Amino acid sequence: MIIHYATWKRATLAGTILALGVLSSRAEESWDRTLVQYGTMHEAIGQQHHQGRVVLNALVDHPHFFGVAAVEKLEGEITVFDSDATITGVTADGKLESIRGQDIQATLLVGAYVPAWTEYKVESDVPPAGFDDRIRDAASDAGIDVSKPFVFTIEGEFNDVRVHVINGACPMHARMKNIELPQEQKPFEGNYQTVRGRLVGVYASDAVGKLTHPDTSTHVHLIFEDDASGKMATGHVEQVGLAKGAVLKLPS
Repeated sequence: MIIHYATWKRATLAGTILALGVLSSRAEESWDRTLVQYGTMHEAIGQQHHQGRVVLNALVDHPHFFGVAAVEKLEGEITVFDSDATITGVTADGKLESIRGQDIQATLLVGAYVPAWTEYKVESDVPPAGFDDRIRDAASDAGIDVSKPFVFTIEGEFNDVRVHVINGACPMHARMKNIELPQEQKPFEGNYQTVRGRLVGVYASDAVGKLTHPDTSTHVHLIFEDDASGKMATGHVEQVGLAKGAVLKLPS
């Protein structure tokens, strides 16, 4: 079930294919399949309807929220891991900066309150081209209905990573439409051969324009340490591969 809110209201609350091994599970708690969503990709990016739709604190004041979002006016990226938000924008000289404030609003947000997870260890490297399929297959093997959106997280080392932080416009949309972004809207774009951190994502099949960009079934953000500042930052993942030993977590 996907819940869209105009105003905030608390949601009622491997071998052969995946090469994944179960690490742990808490069977006494489970996710109720409720997905919290504000806005869509098409609205916020395609139609430029990127006004604030929800005050972030209204979500993270409650425990166990995991989600991905864009700051209103597309002025940065938001990633929430267990109700702890990492918010990153871009300075005038193209560097990453941490954004803080009590009343930060998101224009596009999707996530869920997940009280418990089942963990799987990735037993072999997964290239970027196989990322979506691995998430889908792992969830299917775990008994999750992959025809409906679900959240996931991954912690560990990642390879062949490309991320961006929006700065008033989406660079992926600009490339697709062959639009040259003005200097004041230039995003941060980073490429990393290897990086450690956390991924928070939503798997959603057939959701292009709603939850995902074209040619993908996932909307994923990375939380990582910015080399330039030494601070934690987040960005929207354009591509990512998994290194052996990473831990995938799926809702119990």
